[in-house]
Amino acid sequence: MTALYNPFDPAQVDDHFEVLAALRQSDPISEVMPGVFYLARRDDIVAVSKDPATFVQGGFEPLSEDLRSLDQHELGATDPPFHTIVRRNLATFFSPKKMASFEPMVRQACDALAERLVGQAETDLIASFGAPLPALVIGRMSGVPEEDLNLVRAYSDDYIFAQVQAGTEEADAARARCLLFDDHLRQVIATRRESGERPDDLLTTLIESHDDDGTPISDERILTHLSKDVLIGGIETTTHFIGNLFFQILSQDGLYERLRQDRDLVPAAVEESLRHLTPVQVVFRKAVADATVGGCPIPAGSVLALGLASGSRDATVCPHAEEFDVRRGSASRRHLAFNFGIHLCVGAPLARVEGIVALNAMLDHFAVMALAPGYAYQRVEFFMMRGPTRLDVTLDR
Repeated sequence: MTALYNPFDPAQVDDHFEVLAALRQSDPISEVMPGVFYLARRDDIVAVSKDPATFVQGGFEPLSEDLRSLDQHELGATDPPFHTIVRRNLATFFSPKKMASFEPMVRQACDALAERLVGQAETDLIASFGAPLPALVIGRMSGVPEEDLNLVRAYSDDYIFAQVQAGTEEADAARARCLLFDDHLRQVIATRRESGERPDDLLTTLIESHDDDGTPISDERILTHLSKDVLIGGIETTTHFIGNLFFQILSQDGLYERLRQDRDLVPAAVEESLRHLTPVQVVFRKAVADATVGGCPIPAGSVLALGLASGSRDATVCPHAEEFDVRRGSASRRHLAFNFGIHLCVGAPLARVEGIVALNAMLDHFAVMALAPGYAYQRVEFFMMRGPTRLDVTLDR
């Protein structure tokens, strides 16, 4: 355990895949700082994920004390039994069968965004497509009033900006805007609860969630799951996923055209993108008792950084894992892009639908798409995630 690797450093988390490859060979479990272990290998990540009693959620800032109330904790910061009912209800809503029923709505959103690009020679595909798409889709599923949908994307952007740029005046202003929108959502929740109306959306799913004793979950807890898990979680990760997907396809000569001719490869490209450039790079757990993982002693109280990006490129699971290959078959689906175990992302079925429909929509509308001359991938600043800040492409119908 000699490797020096800081999973909290944006420059190291995902831009140095050769470092991750070396870790998997030499130091698959590395104590990167006192009491913090980085897990680079898929089998070790899976083992920890299968033992949630020993390795509890570490949250999004595992080295800081969390002073929020329990009702203000996202799914990614809670453990059974507190999170189980809400997670199960959300997972039912996001089931593959139900998401298939939403596919026409996703297709309509994709086609509308693609149509706006017709006639343009060049565009930033993040600003014009990758960013607005998930905000439209998850916004409509969420139960947020239609007139507020244009605010959802800005809310998500402000929330992430406030974390990345913490301590600046701009971050304080962004946080203040988030708090105002939270207050607005509290009123939306209260109005819906009092009205008795229960349309088929995520807000209804949350309102109908009850603790084991039959008590409805609090409005504050509904706000947390609606705003952080559903809106921000559903928007940020999908935007990065869409950006990575098109970047990878356009980085291989002729692949876009091949996909246009063979649509059976589209789902494979989506899975391979999730594997090769995992949008969520790392998640955290904390050991509540002394344990051993992959032969490495883990003292109680340790923080474990589960390297989802590294585990998804584990060559023992996926040969020539450093390559982006849409023909590798079922091995692509063994990625960790959606986490693993009881904390598997509830929105995974929707993300897959969005990726497949988005790619097909662009293939339908544009015979030729290429990275703009001189384009260079620059990742977002939030250390946990990987996605391009912009994706400049040329278009030809």
